[in-house]
Amino acid sequence: MIRIAAPLLGAAAALALSAGAASAAPQILGIVASNGSLPLTCDGQGCRAELSTFCLQQPRTNPAVGQQYTLADTASVTLVGRNTAGETVREPAGPYMRFTSDRGFTSVALALTEDTVQTLGLAGLAVEIAKDASLVPVEKPGDANAQTTDEIALATGAHRRQGENFFDDSGESADAIRLTNLMLNQLPSTGRQATDTDGHVLTSALASDAGSVAVPAGLDLTRSIYATCQTKVDVTHHVDSMRSCLEGSHDRLVINTNVDFWKSLSSY
Repeated sequence: MIRIAAPLLGAAAALALSAGAASAAPQILGIVASNGSLPLTCDGQGCRAELSTFCLQQPRTNPAVGQQYTLADTASVTLVGRNTAGETVREPAGPYMRFTSDRGFTSVALALTEDTVQTLGLAGLAVEIAKDASLVPVEKPGDANAQTTDEIALATGAHRRQGENFFDDSGESADAIRLTNLMLNQLPSTGRQATDTDGHVLTSALASDAGSVAVPAGLDLTRSIYATCQTKVDVTHHVDSMRSCLEGSHDRLVINTNVDFWKSLSSY
């Protein structure tokens, strides 16, 4: 079950409020491994996806919406697509993509511009997130408390490797985070559609690469998250859209898992 702990959510809210602190670099983030491909949504403005992320530096401030990030290792995210000959092409995603914080430390938006998509000349675009993928905030001029070399090395090194146990490896929470994120990526970014609650996003997530390697407890938790949101949207009307409900469930699960991860770092 998702632990909805008020003190933990309060702490997360405090982190969000502190994000406006003057000129302090925000947290380095880990990207949850995709355990397979994550399809991108593409249109005339380019391609995009949401990535599940978590905090690697609890003492640092929460990133503000729109904070720009860069990959610590440009090869940790792979762009996959088909060329005109129908061949699968794989490229390190770092040189092509922009990463910006979306919902605090729990989600980052990935984007490719339309010009980049045209230059690549690939169709059916998707990304694969490797274990230990990390994002470092882009330094802003005049940062009073910039990330140091030692801080970056610790966060993207020992701390990120410890994060594998909580977010990358298959497990109840990690798999449910991955699969809920896959559902979110199938829903409209704003508003709602009648088909949002018809079950297709759940079916697709469970049939994905990540779903095929998820543990039974992770699959069950994902089904429970979806069923609860379906009820809240269609029956009790406590939530106005499937997207907003799944975002809340996803983010609470990341926060609770992140607290367990932070506690585990006491030995470092």
